[in-house]
This record gives sequence, C-alpha cells and structure tokens, in this order.
Amino acid sequence: MAVGDHESGQGTVEKQRRPRRTLGTWRVKRRFRHMKRPKSRNWPDVFEDVACLTRELGRWHPDTLAARSRMCMWLTDEDRHADVLRLSEADVAERTAEFGADVPETLRMRRSLAWHRRRVGDLDGAVTEARAVLGDSERVLGSDHADTHRCRSILAQFLAESGQPAEAVRLLRALYAESQAFGPKRRSETRSIRNALVTALELDGQVREALDLLDEEIAAERGTIYGIDENLGDYEMKRLQEWRKRLVAKAASA
Repeated sequence: MAVGDHESGQGTVEKQRRPRRTLGTWRVKRRFRHMKRPKSRNWPDVFEDVACLTRELGRWHPDTLAARSRMCMWLTDEDRHADVLRLSEADVAERTAEFGADVPETLRMRRSLAWHRRRVGDLDGAVTEARAVLGDSERVLGSDHADTHRCRSILAQFLAESGQPAEAVRLLRALYAESQAFGPKRRSETRSIRNALVTALELDGQVREALDLLDEEIAAERGTIYGIDENLGDYEMKRLQEWRKRLVAKAASA
C-alpha cells in the first residue's frame, strides 16, 4: 500500500471509529483553549484532563490531539523540556506501532523528537535522530520533498551547534541553492534555510557572507505582507536588525 493510500485508509477508519463528543468532553476540551497555562490549572489536573480525553474519545481523536499539543506548548513555555521529550518519545512509539514508521506524520513527529532532544541539551542524540529521520524521509518522500529539506536543514543546524559549523555551511549552501530553484512555492522554506545558513556562517567565522545573506533576508522581510492582527510589534524585523548590528560589529573587528 502506498503512503497516500495508507493515510486515506487511516482517515476513513478514524472517522468510522471516532467516538462522539459529550458535554463532559467538550468541557474538558475547553480547558485547553488558552495559549498559556492558567495559574488556576495545576499540572496534575492538566495531565488528568488529557488522560480523560484519551479514555473517552481515543488517543487519535482531534480533541485529544489538540489537548496534547496545547499541553506540550505549555510545558515548553515553562521550560519543562524533559517532560516534553518524554511525551514526544511516547508519541513517536505509539504512532509507529499504530500507523507505521513510514507514514509522513510519524516522520514529522520524529523530526520534532530531534528538536526536543536538542532542547534538553542532548546534541549528540539530536544529531543521531536527525540523521535517521533524514534518511527515512529521503527514502519515503524523496530528496526534493519540502519535509526532507526541513530534515536536512535541522541536521545542519544541529551540526553547527555541536561544533561542526563548516560541515553545516556545506550542507546548507547546497540546500539553499536547491530550495531557491523551486521559486515562490518554496519561499518560506527558502527563507528558513537562509536564516540557518547565516547562523552557520557566523559560527564558522564567515561574517561577510553571513552579512550579505542577512541583508537579503531583511529585504524579504520588508516585502512581507502580514494579516491585520499579525506581527503588530514588528518583532521579526527587530530581531533581524539586532542580528545585523552584531554581524557588522564582528566584521569591523575582523
């Protein structure tokens, strides 16, 4: 069965088996509507609410998944990265057992797992995880797929942080050229790769090239049109401008 057929069949079975929401589960779901954990919500109660949705609606019900996602967001905001890693490891194991290792969603969860390893300080584990998921993504989705490009970018970022910036620069230069060849349909992915390349170049001491690329990113940000309620504080441009000041200072002292 092809991956697409697997996903389609999986979705049909999910809809057929999906339990109906009740007033009780609706009320539990509502407790996860806030972007930040309310101070009135204690962590044991949060975990119990997720367990409740899992029992009543099932592990893969949209309401259960949304609650789990929000819980992980709250944990991350509070720097409880070890807890997020534990939940991510369990999620990957459950998805692999239920749907298989080659389903795109499982691959995406494994990519997230690599990030969670990095956040707890396990850079070696993050690099190993990123290499493994990149190999599987290339095999399943192809080397040009957007998700595969994301995997390559993540691996390069981890290599740069783990003391291998020259290797990261090599990987990201090639990836950046490949992404640019796709034109506008990969615009956001190309910008993300460019940001990663600027970071790797800075870590590798290639400040002049990093500054040139950062100027390209600043120009792209100036041309970005946001929705009426998005980016009201101009946070991304401020971040880029501060980054540019740092690179200019480094270039002047070189």
